[in-house]
Amino acid sequence: MLTIRGVYDGKTIRPLPGEPLPEVEGEVEVRIVFCEPASPSDASPIEQLFRIRDSHPPLPHPVRELIEYERGR
Repeated sequence: MLTIRGVYDGKTIRPLPGEPLPEVEGEVEVRIVFCEPASPSDASPIEQLFRIRDSHPPLPHPVRELIEYERGR
């Protein structure tokens, strides 16, 4: 799973400035996960994002190969 940090302003979700984005063509299915604000006793927001990312299994193939496979179907 790819993790991209972004900002939601109530209407639009945008990547953070300088956040690297994967190059894709066409449509790609996405899932948006909203993290709850960290309490002072919890880990930092970055550590929470890494924990969420690591809780999902990795993709079986590189994203580019998955996209090319779907296009060829």
